[in-house]
Amino acid sequence: MDSNNYTQKRWYDSKPYADGVLSILKELSLQSHYDIAREVLKIIEAIKVNSRELPEVPLSLGIERVLGLYAQSYKRRWYDKNLPINRIFKSASSLQEQDFQNIMQGIYTSLKADNEQNQ
Repeated sequence: MDSNNYTQKRWYDSKPYADGVLSILKELSLQSHYDIAREVLKIIEAIKVNSRELPEVPLSLGIERVLGLYAQSYKRRWYDKNLPINRIFKSASSLQEQDFQNIMQGIYTSLKADNEQNQ
């Protein structure tokens, strides 16, 4: 495929690690999804609580995040129909961009290491 003609078609194409996270999660069981979501949602909540103490909390989620949450309501893809994975991405999408990237990188690094050990 010619990279000059490539346009981003999926919301996560511009998000480092998110594509990798989804690829690994797709291969795991539903029970694993619930286990991972439980832990990730705790981290996301801790980030949200701690960011409330910062003086520069944005007054708005931003248009990109709002459109992302709206687009998720279509529920066309496998991860939209998967409750624990959907909750991870909806919750993480309300974080600041750097926090979102850190969450995705952490999930990816952890899952990749676990996946390599099990093979």
